[in-house]
Amino acid sequence: MHVGAVQPNDRVLIVDDLIATGGTLCAAAKLIERVGAKVVECACVIELPELKGRDKLGDMPVFVLVQADESV
Repeated sequence: MHVGAVQPNDRVLIVDDLIATGGTLCAAAKLIERVGAKVVECACVIELPELKGRDKLGDMPVFVLVQADESV
């Protein structure tokens, strides 16, 4: 994320390709909140639920298109 991409009081949707451990989304949310903006939701294409990435995000809303089946 480059300087000035997000301004204080902006409402932000974070979009990522994959949620595994939640580290990338959590770091992105912290950067956004540090400048005074609000993360309204995270959206991901694929989730690997067995890695419990949502747990790291607390009560932040997360939309996932596909949950990977751990038996595959």
